[in-house]
Amino acid sequence: MITGVALIIQTVRSYYRKMSSGSFDRYPDMEGHTHFVSKNLTPEIYNKLKDLKTKSGYTIDKCIQGGIDNPNFSVGATGGDEETYTLFGDLMYGIIEGRHVGFKRTDIHKSDMDSSKLIGGDLDPNYVLSSRVRTGRSIRGYSLSPFITRAERRDVQDILLKALSNLEGPLKGKFYSLETMTPQDQQQLIDDHFLFEKPTDTFMTDTGMARDWPDARGIYHNDDKNFLVWINEEDHSRIISMQKGGNIKQVFERFCAGINQVEKLMAEQGGNEFMFNEHIGYVLTCPSNLGTGLRGGVHVKIPKLSEHPKFDEILKNCRLQKRGTGGETTTSTDGTFDISNWDRVGKTEVELVQLVIDGVELLIKMEKRLEKGESIDDILPGPDGACPRPKAPGKALDIKAIHDYKWRATPKASNFPKLHKHHNLLAKVLTEKLYNDLKGKETKSGVTLDDCIQTGVDNLGEAGAEPVGVSAGDEECFSMLSALFDPVIAAAGGKAGSHVSSLDGSKLGSTDLDKDLVGDCQISAGRNIRGFRLSPSIDRAERRNVEKIVSDAAASLDGSLKGKYQSLKNMSDADKNRPIMFQKVSCPHLLSAGVRRDWPDARGAFTNDGSDFAVWANEVDHARVVARGQSLSAVFAKFSEGLTKFDAAVKKAGKELMCTDRLGNLGPRLDCLGTSLQASVSVKMPKVCSHDKVKEILAGLQLRKEVGKDGGEVISNKCTLGSTEVDQVKCLVSGVQHLCKIEKALASGKGADDLISQAVSGKV
Repeated sequence: MITGVALIIQTVRSYYRKMSSGSFDRYPDMEGHTHFVSKNLTPEIYNKLKDLKTKSGYTIDKCIQGGIDNPNFSVGATGGDEETYTLFGDLMYGIIEGRHVGFKRTDIHKSDMDSSKLIGGDLDPNYVLSSRVRTGRSIRGYSLSPFITRAERRDVQDILLKALSNLEGPLKGKFYSLETMTPQDQQQLIDDHFLFEKPTDTFMTDTGMARDWPDARGIYHNDDKNFLVWINEEDHSRIISMQKGGNIKQVFERFCAGINQVEKLMAEQGGNEFMFNEHIGYVLTCPSNLGTGLRGGVHVKIPKLSEHPKFDEILKNCRLQKRGTGGETTTSTDGTFDISNWDRVGKTEVELVQLVIDGVELLIKMEKRLEKGESIDDILPGPDGACPRPKAPGKALDIKAIHDYKWRATPKASNFPKLHKHHNLLAKVLTEKLYNDLKGKETKSGVTLDDCIQTGVDNLGEAGAEPVGVSAGDEECFSMLSALFDPVIAAAGGKAGSHVSSLDGSKLGSTDLDKDLVGDCQISAGRNIRGFRLSPSIDRAERRNVEKIVSDAAASLDGSLKGKYQSLKNMSDADKNRPIMFQKVSCPHLLSAGVRRDWPDARGAFTNDGSDFAVWANEVDHARVVARGQSLSAVFAKFSEGLTKFDAAVKKAGKELMCTDRLGNLGPRLDCLGTSLQASVSVKMPKVCSHDKVKEILAGLQLRKEVGKDGGEVISNKCTLGSTEVDQVKCLVSGVQHLCKIEKALASGKGADDLISQAVSGKV
């Protein structure tokens, strides 16, 4: 049920999404979102902030992207640098106040690292298996993980390593680089539960924290293995003190000593300091970790209490939170929990650890009673917590700053990506000289070389199946970055020159395929509209304008093509699952390129009444014209008619398609230019598809194999540039016919060596 206030907000937001002039704005669609961004970002705040940039170039759109892409992720925003929290304060302070309940934007953060002030702290080892205190620290002058460059990240590692290598006494230890560690070291770190791995959490990947992995990431631990520093995971550093058993006071003492020594050495060695702010304390990537950034916790076994109906209420009143022992998103299966403080800012480090001590002592006391069958009603904590204590005075952060919070360091390290382990076309073509020649260039719409190659840096590929590793952010990329793009396009099999097109189905010849081995077929082609950025770089306003252009053009189609357009957001599950529909983008290469941002905003499909023809809006291309059926010749005829009429409708509306004489139809994928045609058939060829030479066979036939929507195998044409649509369908037909011969020969037990040799050599 929509309340009156909610309806007003929804109406206002709808107005801002589509302006009266008919153009669209960039305000995000957050209907159904539950994070703090959705609760604090209004159209007025967004419009005030949308054109601002921090000194490093971070924007409000980058700040909130993780929340737009993850509707139910707690906070929904990330800091890209220290200035994020002040320049975008109209949003960030609201988020901070919401997440850190009761901490006002006028409050001053207090700090106290004096472990001698703790009361108790040696918890019952029969229940507490281990104790840990950790925090994050960021180095001033460098971007935070969602926006950090490779050069900055390498500098951060160098600064921290220089300090860590000079630690003495019980903190002295060794650094292990994620890039170069031996298999033996890796296994030992896994056995010790020290190793952090490449993030798979969608919030971290969607915000860019996993870029360039594992470049400049690593782990330091002391010889006693109870003091760790993670470098360049979510934050510049994650400092951890831990040990077996329940003596969390000892853990905290080591924690304080380690942080103080590292910070002192950083300042002495290079004039570096941690990011801090008198209002929000120590500055980290996620607003949930500001202030102390401290999480003090224990692994405690409380199976009886965890089944109590008031368990969650008990934790809430004690200002504690629970997780499974496997990490943030895990749950307990045996009554053993990772219990830690909920707060980060507004209380001192001593206060937070004391809350854990008092709270866990109470949890153990309750567990012991429940083991005896006794009631715990008389010791249930109220809102004041497990053991109410006077508020610790602490002191405001009075560290004398070496630099202003807007100061930007000049990285000493190179920004050239490490590609020596990669199997993609980017790694074959990009040299350090070429990178340096192109790195300072930017298209008129703001696309850079690093934007275009990020997908290739993040995805290593595999030998024998080398992806491209480069995406285009707009049309200008093809000229500005031609020194990289042209050789990559050529290596992908594209023959640049004079683009040719033919949609004359009478020239196809026979398209008969073995019905026992070959199923449905689909033919599609992408189209992109001049003047708008391509999907890796397009913003929400552009994408919404594109959707209108595409849906209006499709709506003009007539005859057997006549149908209706549905937005993905309002589409039923049954309609989404139709064979002719597209699925949410999941390809790692496209995800790293940024193609899936804001999903499902401004995505949808026009389908005809017969459900054998469609026009997709904003899947990977601005538009993709699709025909599907059982007869390849009939599908090609439907496709050709629809594509011709759609192109004409776009041009009639006064828009131009991105198309050049040299490269044909342009799009984000450099291996899908020219005709941009993808002709595919579903196949049942278990012998061929599992053959140890299947990659070589397909390469020789100029085909590729993918997994279809239903999990089956799909064979499609590989090359789209340098030949016509008719030629590419004929290539598919002849290649699949040859695959059928190989499958039958293998299934009968007869040798297929000659057929395989013909395919591998391309002499079919």
